[in-house]
Amino acid sequence: MGPFRAGRGLCTTCTQPVHRRSAAWAFLGLLGLAGCAAVAPPASDALRDEGAVLAGTTRFDAARFAGDWQTVACIGTCAEAAQYSVATDDAYVRVAGGDSTGFDITAPGVLHARGGGQTLVVMWVDDGFRTAAVGDAAGTWAAVIDRARPGGADRVKAAREILDFNGWDVSQIQRVEG
Repeated sequence: MGPFRAGRGLCTTCTQPVHRRSAAWAFLGLLGLAGCAAVAPPASDALRDEGAVLAGTTRFDAARFAGDWQTVACIGTCAEAAQYSVATDDAYVRVAGGDSTGFDITAPGVLHARGGGQTLVVMWVDDGFRTAAVGDAAGTWAAVIDRARPGGADRVKAAREILDFNGWDVSQIQRVEG
């Protein structure tokens, strides 16, 4: 029969189960939405979006990249300075914060620590090899490095844009004063 009865208009007693059913469906829908809202957002202290592509620069040249670098901006905890050099046993060595680590260059701009562990990615370097964007593939730190502090403003800006493009949270970048 439906909500209308012949000659009597709207039936007020026969629609109650329909309202209960609608209320039950609405409640289930709200529960579903509450379940979606319960999913935790990404941690606000995350330094890098893991879903973003992280790529080494094809411009990377081990001999030109070698030498002393100063950190001019940092995301996470970075060494104030680092020295890169080509070792005699075909390893690439990074000395930073008193630690010396040997790396194998496995792709342009991608350096894997010998014995496993850290992977460094040189995401960008300018034409003159004066400024670069480098970071740890695990997402623990990234830096804008330059041959001298404070670095060229235009190059530092370009490096920062590259960090952003590679998924780094540049809102957390800290300028390093020397």
